[in-house]
Amino acid sequence: MTKLCIKIDLDLCQGHGVCQAEAGEVFELQDTDAPYPQAVVIKENVGNDDREKVLKAEKFCPNAAITVTEE
Repeated sequence: MTKLCIKIDLDLCQGHGVCQAEAGEVFELQDTDAPYPQAVVIKENVGNDDREKVLKAEKFCPNAAITVTEE
């Protein structure tokens, strides 16, 4: 299985928390300089168990701030 590369565009992230709801093992909202919390990746090595969750987080992000590619 190929490795997933997860990127979050903080210019687009508005902290809706959909990613954390879909894959709380991988994403977390943290306070930043923005007026709202923003998502960060807390688990770099995503296994098969989290793969579908990460892809759903990308798909359902309201601002399309998450990009998932395979390496």
